[in-house]
Order: sequence, then C-alpha cells, then structure tokens
Amino acid sequence: MILLFLILAGFLPRAGTAPALNYGPPPEASDYASGIPVITYHQITLHRSTYSATPARLRSDLQRLYDAGFFLILPMDIDDGLSRVPFDRRPIMITFDDGWEDNFRYVEEPDGEQLLDPDCALAIVNTFIEEHPDFGRGVVFFISWDKVPFGIHTEEKLNTVLDMGHCIGNHSADHLSFTKIPPSRYHEQVIPALVSFQHRLGLRVSDINVVAYPGGRIPSGADAESTLASMEFQGRPAVIQGYLVDGAVSSFKRIYEQEGFGEYRISRIDMALYSVPRLLAWSNIMVKSNARPSLHDDLPWRP
Repeated sequence: MILLFLILAGFLPRAGTAPALNYGPPPEASDYASGIPVITYHQITLHRSTYSATPARLRSDLQRLYDAGFFLILPMDIDDGLSRVPFDRRPIMITFDDGWEDNFRYVEEPDGEQLLDPDCALAIVNTFIEEHPDFGRGVVFFISWDKVPFGIHTEEKLNTVLDMGHCIGNHSADHLSFTKIPPSRYHEQVIPALVSFQHRLGLRVSDINVVAYPGGRIPSGADAESTLASMEFQGRPAVIQGYLVDGAVSSFKRIYEQEGFGEYRISRIDMALYSVPRLLAWSNIMVKSNARPSLHDDLPWRP
C-alpha cells in the first residue's frame, strides 16, 4: 500500500516508463538549405509506449512526407552525392531501430499460409511505395542483437528485407550505450553483431557497414570517430557511417567538412518526440523559395 502511494505521488517511477528526452529548439538554418533529415521510429504498434507509433500514424507520416515533396534515400545515397534524388524532390531517410517483431511480422491465414501483417512497418512502407513509385524505394532497419531480431525467422526475414531493396544497419551486439564504454571497447559491440549478421546473410554481410549508436550518442573528444573509422571486418571497413539521435538535421557540409569525421555523427530525429508537421516548419528541412537549389550542382563541399 505504501509503495502504491509513493508511485502515485510521483516519488517512485512507474514500471515501464522512460525519462522524457528534451532536444531543445530546432537547429539554426544553414547558409545553404541542404538539410538531409533522417527520422527514426522504434515499435509500430497499437500498444502505447514511450517510443511507439501506431500503424495509422506511420501511414499518415508517409503521406505527409510524400505530399511535401520528399524522396526516400539510403545510406549509400549520401556517399553517392544524392545522385538518385530527382530535381523536384527533397531527400529524407527513414529508419527503424532495434528490430522489433512489429517491424516485420507474419500472420497466419486460416489455411495455414503465412502472409505479411499489413500493420507491420515493412508492409506499411512497401504498400505506400508501391502506390507512390516516385517516392523512392527503401528504408533502413537498424538491428540490435540483445533480442531475437524481428521475433522469429530471423535469417529469412533479414534476407527478405534486403531482397525488397531496403537496407540493414548495425545497432550493436548488446544495445549498450557507447557513452558508457571507452572507444577501445567499441569493437565488442560492432564486430560480434557483424558476425551474427554473417551467420544469417553470408556474403551479404558486406552490405552492412553503417551503425546507429544505442542511446543515440557517442562521446566528444574521446577519439570515438577515429576508432570507428579504423575498425575492420574481413578486410573491409566495419563502419563507414554512424548515426546519432539528437533531434537535429545534417547537411552535406556538416557531414563532410565537420572536423572529426562528420560522417560518424549524422543526425537523426526521434519520431516519438516530433511530428511531421513540426518538422515541415523547419527552414533547414524545407526550402522557402519556389524551387530548391539543385542537388546536382558542382558545390565546393560535395564529396
């Protein structure tokens, strides 16, 4: 009885809650309106939690982003200078963290046939891009191995995600925050995860070379970026890009001119804390002129 009183009075945390994250005001507009928003979701479910979104919310967000003129990109597109992005569209990357079963789930029909659950994240995205082919194709699933990725049938599902044209990223072996371990131990989280991928994907593991940091942070001034850049797996770079969750928007200039390996500090926006209408009000996402500058011009900071 005393414990219940303390919880209701706010002296003890309620089970299952997480502290609210406050990213502050949106970032200042850059000199060149070249924001590359990267948004992230976690669970897609009707069961409300701190980091969940409903299937209806995801469908609505996709429609709003499409109507606003966005085009889906993958990590490889950042390395390619966004060459696939049409002149009349803006780039956006959509990611899903952790590998929850509601990201990729099958449902069994009365006859025993296994079909893709229409309310899981993969089905919602696939349906939308099939209906809107000019939206681009592909999202990123960052997988952590502290749970069984996608619940069951992990090997089949990982290969299916790649077959469908989506991307798989590394979200670590144990989902341990990189701010709680020294950079000298990062390999303990990155490499075992790649080994787990290799056991299920074989040679396709070579496609997995981007990392989303658990907790969305890496320390500053601790050689974190250089450690990640020097890490190898089977003779190739283990990490070529690293993704934060900091409520900001990166640009090419920030990624490739920022001192200290800017490609290892690419910003992401947690959609449990923001809405699409709010993002569309940010000037470094939406160009205010009648037509945005061409992404294909020869810009001095383009890699």
